[in-house]
Amino acid sequence: PLNTLKAAIRSMSMVKFNVLHWHLTDSQSFPLHFRSAPRLSERGAFSPAERYTSGDVADIVNYARLHGVRVIPELDFPGHAESWCNG
Repeated sequence: PLNTLKAAIRSMSMVKFNVLHWHLTDSQSFPLHFRSAPRLSERGAFSPAERYTSGDVADIVNYARLHGVRVIPELDFPGHAESWCNG
């Protein structure tokens, strides 16, 4: 998914959209890996291939910055907390 996000950021930049509101969690999946709570993503993500490390997030934020796009990450709670219970 990182390549897909980067393609979306490039597209956003071309049409002068400058904010990516990134929903990192939802009801069905918790793909964000925390060293302090690894079970959240181990059990909450759809698959091991569908997880984001802190390095992945930093890479996307930097890539977006270079394309003039600001990233606003969101961990939605309590509205989308079902995936949190799996971890």
